[in-house]
Amino acid sequence: MAEAARTDELRFESHERVGALGGTFDPLHRAHLHLADAAAQALQLDRLILIPAGDPWRKRDRSVTPARHRLAMTRAAVEERRGGLEVSDIEIRREGATYTLDTVRELRDRGAKHLWWIMGADAVLDLPHWHQPNEILTCARIAAAVRPGAELDRRQLDRIVYGLGRWLDWVPMEPIDLSASQLRARLRRGEDVSSDVPLAALRYAKAHRLYG
Repeated sequence: MAEAARTDELRFESHERVGALGGTFDPLHRAHLHLADAAAQALQLDRLILIPAGDPWRKRDRSVTPARHRLAMTRAAVEERRGGLEVSDIEIRREGATYTLDTVRELRDRGAKHLWWIMGADAVLDLPHWHQPNEILTCARIAAAVRPGAELDRRQLDRIVYGLGRWLDWVPMEPIDLSASQLRARLRRGEDVSSDVPLAALRYAKAHRLYG
């Protein structure tokens, strides 16, 4: 598996099972990696791509670390991890607001015929607020984290976005109560977050004074 692949290197074989986990990754942390590992196992993925958002349009009301730094932190963390994940700048290279629909379409065009877009459980309920969520389902299945036993049935899912019940696969995992905003606040206070943020990402953040 190629590590930290650039957009122009991303190509897929038609038989490959591909998972894509997008996010601001400001910074990448333990919960992101736990979800990635759980999805890779549950879906028997051949490849799993971390995709830092370029211009997260729903976060324009708050301060977001520049995309080049978030990409570099994510790459550093994956390279230190030595295998199992890839990183793509597919959204950062694209101009304008970052929409998941554009990303899954491009991944499909690059050969990802068996594609899952991976998300946390809370994001499933938020799907109606995404850009053209019904169109996303025409390009990729949804893989959503869920505490075992807390899955929604097909009718409940279809009330969120019509058709979601047919195109969603659950990823069983125990939740981790951790958020990037909490971590940024702890970093600003000078607290030790090394148990929650990959050391390579922390080194990069400190070298570039990203979080105070």
